[in-house]
Amino acid sequence: MKGDDMSQPLVTTVRQRGFTLIELLVVFVLMAVLAMLAAPSFMSFQRNSALTTSANAFLASLSAARAEAMKRQLRTFVVPADGSSWASGWIVFIDVNNNVTTSALTFEPTIDMEVARQGALPSTLAVQTSSTSTGFADGSVKYAMFNGSGFMTLIGGAFPTGGAHSLDITNGSESRRIIASTTGRLRVCKPSASDCAVSAGI
Repeated sequence: MKGDDMSQPLVTTVRQRGFTLIELLVVFVLMAVLAMLAAPSFMSFQRNSALTTSANAFLASLSAARAEAMKRQLRTFVVPADGSSWASGWIVFIDVNNNVTTSALTFEPTIDMEVARQGALPSTLAVQTSSTSTGFADGSVKYAMFNGSGFMTLIGGAFPTGGAHSLDITNGSESRRIIASTTGRLRVCKPSASDCAVSAGI
C-alpha cells in the first residue's frame, strides 16, 4: 500500500435543499384559509363559554347567599350591582341590621356583610326578559332573597309567583336559564329543553 493513497481524505458533497419562495407563499395562503375557516367556530366557542361561565356564576352566587342565610340566620340578598340591571353584575350581602325594603334595596358597606361580588356581564351577553322568565324581580325591583331557613321569599314574606324565580342570559344564539325554587333548589338549563320550564321539577 502506498502511504499517499491513505493520506487523501474522502470528500463527499451534500446538496442542501430549502423551500422556494413559491412553496412558502403556498404554505402561507393555506394557513390563512384555515385560520379564516376556524375563526367563526372559535368565536362561537368563546361566546358559548362566556355564557356558561356567567350562568354558573349567578347560580354560585345564589347558592352562597342561601348558605350564608342559613348559617347566620339572617336575610341574605343578591342584587344588581347598579340597582336595576343584572347585566351590570351583582352583589351578594347579608342584611345585618334587617332594614332592607323594596324601596331601599341597598347594600350598606359599613353595616352589611358582603359575601361576593360579580362584575358586569361581557358585552356579548344580555339578560333576556320574557313571559317565561321572572328576571328575579318583585314588581319592578330586582333581587333574590333567602331567609334564615334557606327559603327564597319576597321581602314582604310571600313566596314568588309560581313557586320560583328565573333569569335568562343569552348571547344571541344560545341561552341559559337559572332557576331558583322557593325551597332553595337551584339549577341551570337551556330554555328550549322540555324540563326547563320554571315550574318543572319544583
